[in-house]
Parts: sequence; structure tokens; C-alpha cells
Amino acid sequence: MPALDRDRVQPRPLRLRGAIHHVSLRSADGRALFQGAADRSRLDRDMGDLLRRHAARAHAYCWMTNHVHLAVEMEPQCAELFQRDVATACGLPAPDSPPLVVDAQTYLLRLVRYIHLNPVDAGLVADARDYPWSGHRVYLGYAGVPWLSTDHAFRLLGGDLLWASAAYRAFVQPDFDFSARPAPRACQ
Repeated sequence: MPALDRDRVQPRPLRLRGAIHHVSLRSADGRALFQGAADRSRLDRDMGDLLRRHAARAHAYCWMTNHVHLAVEMEPQCAELFQRDVATACGLPAPDSPPLVVDAQTYLLRLVRYIHLNPVDAGLVADARDYPWSGHRVYLGYAGVPWLSTDHAFRLLGGDLLWASAAYRAFVQPDFDFSARPAPRACQ
């Protein structure tokens, strides 16, 4: 049997079934991606089709003025194509880098929090529930988006739906202190 030439062997790409990906797309020049509510509504409608086409589940989203964020569960081999299709739907060129893979058990809740608090961090609203273009209002029970799944995050928060919903409300407060209060189970 011939010796293995280690310099010519390429490692297999990492395959994580049903991995969570942080899809983040931004206009290069800071220009607005959306001219108004109709553009964001169109992306809301298109997103359901994109997720079905790529057999993906969205756990969080936020349509900002010049960028978008999604936490999406899908097979890794679909992630770059999905990201490219979202970029096309937003009128952006194909992205240079692939979406970031996130460990669901450890970081999904923090990613959901980061995405949903984006409008607060950007100074667009004082309270995330006042921003209509994110999944935060769905998690609070104020809105319905058929393609957004809250199940996984609520399961990580533990307890029944009522308890998980209350835990989510506390967890996404901008002043949430991870050291003073017990963090949700997946973040400890």
C-alpha cells in the first residue's frame, strides 16, 4: 500500500446537520436597501419562498436600513446559496464570505437577542418592540410571521411556553446583566 502524501490530502469540509447560520448582509456604500415599508414587506413575502426552497428555518431576523440579519437553520451545503439568494432579493451583489456557523446550544439565544436588539443599538427605537421589521414582536406574541420559528429558542429557555416567553422578555432587555441574573440555560 502506498504511503499517504499528507501534503496533497485535502480535509473534508465540516458538515453540521441542521446548523444555525448567521446571515448578515450589508450594502458596501451604506446606501439604503429599502426605500420604504413596501420594500421590507416584499422581502418578508419573498423570505418564506427562499426558506422553503432551501429547506431552511428562520429563528430571528431584522431588516435594517442598510443591512439585514437572519439566524437560519439549514444544511451547511445550502448556506452560501441561501445567502446569495437573500443578497439578490435585497439588491446586493453576492457576498464575499459565507455565513457564520453558530453553535445552537451555546449561542442561538445570544444571536436572537443580538439580531432583535439591532434597531435599539442603532438608535432607531428605544424599545425593540416598536420596530416592525424584526422577529422580536413575533417572540412577544404581538405579530405573526409564518416563516419565523420561535420553538427552538423557547425550548432553550426551558419551561412551558408562558415561562419561556417571560424568560425571553427578560433576556432581551438592553440592560440584561448576565452576571447578576441567571442566564437562560443555554447561555450559562
